[in-house]
Amino acid sequence: MNNLRRKIYAATVSVAVVLGVIVTAVPVTTDAAGTSFTDVKSTLDHYDPIMNLAGRGIVKGYSDGTYRPDNELTRGQASKILALALKLDTRNVRNPGFKDLDNKNGFYKYVAALENAGLISGFEDNTFKPNASMTRAHMAKAIDLGFKLEGKSTVNPFRDVSNSAWYVDHVKALVTNKVTKGKTPTTFDPNSSITRAQMASFVVRTENIKVASNPIEKARAEIRKVVTQNGVIEVGVKKVAESRFNSRTNTVTMTAYDIDEGIKGLTGIGVFSSKLRALGVKKISIGNAKAVDLSRPTAKDTLKEDFLALLKPSTKPSTDSDVSAEDVQVTLYADKNDIQFRETFNVNFHVFVPSTN
Repeated sequence: MNNLRRKIYAATVSVAVVLGVIVTAVPVTTDAAGTSFTDVKSTLDHYDPIMNLAGRGIVKGYSDGTYRPDNELTRGQASKILALALKLDTRNVRNPGFKDLDNKNGFYKYVAALENAGLISGFEDNTFKPNASMTRAHMAKAIDLGFKLEGKSTVNPFRDVSNSAWYVDHVKALVTNKVTKGKTPTTFDPNSSITRAQMASFVVRTENIKVASNPIEKARAEIRKVVTQNGVIEVGVKKVAESRFNSRTNTVTMTAYDIDEGIKGLTGIGVFSSKLRALGVKKISIGNAKAVDLSRPTAKDTLKEDFLALLKPSTKPSTDSDVSAEDVQVTLYADKNDIQFRETFNVNFHVFVPSTN
């Protein structure tokens, strides 16, 4: 392994001074526009929110290529959308105990994550009814609590929402934050079902409001956008590196296909992007290594060494990589308006080593 590391390191020493820069004429491409549905046209009112969530892997269509925007959203489907949008831990969940939902159900982990977080509850008969339609009242509660909306108007504008209703404050929160105007200026229609298209708009609208109203959340969103953008680095017509993000596992997989240009390319995208400093990222730590101050001239060299130190012969097929470091925690330490915060990502590093024949 020491010989392998020396080989990898020797092949990249010559590019140390440009580790934060993608070489001239190296295009960066993304696959953000790779999703489409035959029944979701650009003229649809909910087009942008649907495509937003689809691009992030939060919603999917059907096998026939449709999204069916006007279909009623089930409670199970709504749970999946909310759990993914809120980035809840859907792996380490406690059984919520609903008698009509076992761990073999495809929506189990999403429902459990929301219930564990106190964002949803079942019915008096101890069921969750995952296939029942999601009502606008239940949607209001989940979005209000999940996104921690601030401010609730004392005025209830809707004649069909009783001031004693269990959901009245949640509806007020959505109105105050301009997430909804109601079905009409005087009705909210709390017991009607929400459609798949409407849910997408509610979620994205709420996300945008939260980002706009909180500079720290906005900074986080900008950092995540840079890190999680799927990108390909090419030299000429040859793909030398790429970064891929899996929203389900919050994992960035960075692959160098060329030991020289490939590793150079990796240091310009994802968690190593030169754009991050402008967004307030001050330090980066890889695995258990000490956080590296990005203002230091040797920062990129140190990060590269920390990255190389983790590489081991891959246990996966050689088509995946020759050496790799799996499930590495990479932490970005940032500062916005003198408020310090951090963003942590799960990262897989894959490197192909050329044959010495």
